[in-house]
Amino acid sequence: MQELTKPGHKKGKWVKGVTAVALAACLAVQPWIASLRAEAASAADSPVTMVSQDPLTYGAILRKYEWKFDRNKKPVTVTANLVEVDLQNPYVKLDTIAGTNGQFTKKQSVRNMANETKAVAAINGDFFNMYAEGVPMGPQIKDGKLMATTIDVPGWYSFALTKENKPVVDLFAFQGKIVAKDGASYPLGGINKTYYWYEDDGVHQEGVHSMIDGLYMYTSAWGQTNRSNDGVTVPTEVLVRNGIIAEIKPTGVLDMIAPEDGYILRASGKADEFVRQHLKVGDPIVADYKMMAQDPSKNYDVSSFKTMISGHTILVDNGAPAAFSRGGVQENAAVARTAIGYTKDERYAYLITVNPGVTLAELQQFMIKVGVWKGLNLDGGGSTQLATRPLGEFTTVLTSADMGYERPVVNGVGVYSLSPPGEVKDITIQGITTLFMGQKATFAMKAYDQFYNPVDTSKMPTVWTTDRPIGTFEGNTFTATGTGKAKLTVTSGTATQSVDVEVASGKDIASLKLQSSSTALLADSVYKLTANATTKSGKTGVVPAGALQWEFIGFKGRMEGDKLYVESIEPNATEGRVIARYDGFSTMLTMPIYEQRNVETFEKPSAVSFSATDGVKGSVGVTPSGTPTGGNALAIEYDFTQGTKTTAAYANFMNGLKVEGEPESISVKVKGDSSRNWIRAKIKDSAGKTQLVSLTEFANWSDWKTLSADLKPYNFTYPITLEQLYVANPENAHDERELKGRILLDDVGFQYNKSTNKPKNTVKLTIDQKTLTVNGSPLALDQAPVIYNGNTLVPVRFVIEAMGGDLKWSDAERKVSIVKDSHFLELWVDRTELIADGESVVAEVPPLLMTERTMVPLRIISEKMGWKVTWDEQTRTVTLE
Repeated sequence: MQELTKPGHKKGKWVKGVTAVALAACLAVQPWIASLRAEAASAADSPVTMVSQDPLTYGAILRKYEWKFDRNKKPVTVTANLVEVDLQNPYVKLDTIAGTNGQFTKKQSVRNMANETKAVAAINGDFFNMYAEGVPMGPQIKDGKLMATTIDVPGWYSFALTKENKPVVDLFAFQGKIVAKDGASYPLGGINKTYYWYEDDGVHQEGVHSMIDGLYMYTSAWGQTNRSNDGVTVPTEVLVRNGIIAEIKPTGVLDMIAPEDGYILRASGKADEFVRQHLKVGDPIVADYKMMAQDPSKNYDVSSFKTMISGHTILVDNGAPAAFSRGGVQENAAVARTAIGYTKDERYAYLITVNPGVTLAELQQFMIKVGVWKGLNLDGGGSTQLATRPLGEFTTVLTSADMGYERPVVNGVGVYSLSPPGEVKDITIQGITTLFMGQKATFAMKAYDQFYNPVDTSKMPTVWTTDRPIGTFEGNTFTATGTGKAKLTVTSGTATQSVDVEVASGKDIASLKLQSSSTALLADSVYKLTANATTKSGKTGVVPAGALQWEFIGFKGRMEGDKLYVESIEPNATEGRVIARYDGFSTMLTMPIYEQRNVETFEKPSAVSFSATDGVKGSVGVTPSGTPTGGNALAIEYDFTQGTKTTAAYANFMNGLKVEGEPESISVKVKGDSSRNWIRAKIKDSAGKTQLVSLTEFANWSDWKTLSADLKPYNFTYPITLEQLYVANPENAHDERELKGRILLDDVGFQYNKSTNKPKNTVKLTIDQKTLTVNGSPLALDQAPVIYNGNTLVPVRFVIEAMGGDLKWSDAERKVSIVKDSHFLELWVDRTELIADGESVVAEVPPLLMTERTMVPLRIISEKMGWKVTWDEQTRTVTLE
């Protein structure tokens, strides 16, 4: 959700990301709007490109767009998703979704909402008070039922569908009263509303709490017993069943959720006086209320509306940018956005998400370009989410979200299929198509009917076959036993479908790269290794660890699955090298060997205190880590809801943790809380300089994870002292992160690099002379460098060893393997193709045997080794550095 602000109120008082409730009513301030329009000028002139469109169900299509334009004279590429819903198609329905099981206060992600209600697509909906119970700020109608009413703040637009399925984007109002048996009545403030602060709308006084003197109704759609009790007012609650007062709780809360056959009234101040004077248990009571357009000239029958979702400012009106009816949603910031609107002919509704972010003015331009006639802004930022159901699937997948984050939200808009079961239209095959020898791949058959809805294939008999003997099927699992290309086919009755797969050989590979879960090598540690391959045909895949032959240099280790277990480090080794080979194709990963020294494990009493920025509450303390190995950890608990600007919760090491030597990095094990907050360390050096070291700026995990940071860029004067570890939420996009949470910290350590600076040699060779010099010292050769087909060939062993590298010769393969620093080359005699650092390379000339010495082309070797080569034409001398 974007940050909303209101002058005169403390940040964070209101809406989810929202701050002071009334969300700044910047009603059409023309210079401000003109500024936003100017920023969107480039966007307005840049075309939008549709990159794909796929049916979701009969009457609904997912379109994906790419939009390139300049922002502040810098190129920007934005991706957008649009779900088009045909409002005239009887087989598709647009409706809202509420929380979990149709109840407010029980937030969940859009994807979970969609799957729970069997939607084929869904987007997030209204803004909400992040610090309250979790209900929409504006109105909501679901399946013709009024679930929540409007709020009394200006400029809050809604999207709705009439009983004729005609789309409406407009401002709505609520009017209601409660009538007692004696005829006395009191105004009803709303239904299923949380607290907010009024704005100056000509009726209410600016900044007044909505619950003061307020009477509000809560139905079974409100899923908890706490009904807007923020401490500002003291409630009296009234239980009504079937129009009869069943119970009155003076200055108290009824410990129940409102029943299906009734509701609960919450009264405070003057409303409480009304309850005491006019309501009695057993008396009948009448709730008289309705919603209507704010403009009295518009005679909507809101009671017959099929659905309604509220959002925020209007964005597009009559196919043109509209003056913003509200501000306070980071209008100038490029953040993820969600919007909804409809086309000029009122036939299609558009559900839109844009990510990475755009300004509101840019969002207006995008909506206009794709055909929106009238539309409004929905909650965005960290709330932006789109879930869609792929063809043949029964559940949705996440299609779009702000940095992949699925924030629990209060409501959404879903697309539903009303089609009857149809005939099978097509079947598809799902599974990886680039494999490697020994790899097992499970394929799935999916089917969809003539209405693009999924068909259950579990009871459909299937036969899987391959047209070439490069593997075998056991059920729907294919095991690659050879290399080459094949067509895999599934047959079910009269339906058939095929997919092309390739089982790559070593000769098919263009690139093979190893990745490790850590860049440094420590004894008694475990690392996940991933081998990513790209074939010469451009396909990519992960080579299973079991299909690779492994070699370790500088340490002793073993592979178990894709895990490398480091058992011991060789004496004096400063680097560990992992070599992986697949069918003759090789690659190498070089990892510096580090020594780990922990300065705090929290297994003994620790002098740690808590502090925080203004308004922040929290605590620190040692607690069981909860890991299988047991032990303790340090917990930091924080509550940023009342903080301002950048908020932080600090764990202070009261005496400081003294760090010996000159470490190159810091590491901390962290059990995250999926908050997306920052985690940092405060370090002071011996010169008295204090610096903040970032461990992460995106804590988006909930399990244990080791964080590390390189200390070299900070140029500390050693020794250093670790003074604090802390959680921070920066002022920018403050409300896009969670404001309450708890993290655990353990094994605070520092890493020391064991490597030393290696001497750099200078080697000189002269064509046709059997001598070379190393740093000026001569060395005899039994084969002189030569010129061959315009290329300089040099005796590989002499040159590599002179430059400080290592070399191996395989007589069986007639292959030379070279290791120097982080470089690994393999060359074959009489073959121009070689492997350099995991990439296939073609040289101009091949290595040759001359007087039983392997001569290699100097140009390709020097390029891949990163050597500086100088050629002296007069003396025909080559200098390598």
